[in-house]
Amino acid sequence: MHGLTKKVQASTRQPTSRSTLAHPSGAVTWIDSTRAIVARTGRNGRISVSVIRPDPELVEERIPFLSQVVDEIGDRDRVVIMGPDAMRVELEREYVTIFQRPDRIVDVETSGPTEQTELVRRLELLTSG
Repeated sequence: MHGLTKKVQASTRQPTSRSTLAHPSGAVTWIDSTRAIVARTGRNGRISVSVIRPDPELVEERIPFLSQVVDEIGDRDRVVIMGPDAMRVELEREYVTIFQRPDRIVDVETSGPTEQTELVRRLELLTSG
């Protein structure tokens, strides 16, 4: 009987979602055909910035580059994608294809080159509320 009580208690527990954690996760990315800059939060709330460049031998094939950028963004609660139209839209599609979570993309906007400091500033705003 004691074992049955434990099973009932375990089944009534509410699942923990990522959004209920102390530090919401987010990523702000700027991309064009020559590079991507990804600012993202870690589990500890710290921000890291990465620069990804396509393999020069595969420059005509965008999918490996886009997949690498999506991998760097990771499975975050909130994602912003910035950059010129073509690459920005392609990255959004690749993100949705890999993670199946279009609801996590909160903004996709056309933008000229953006400095790392601006990406970090936007990420802080994105994850502060």
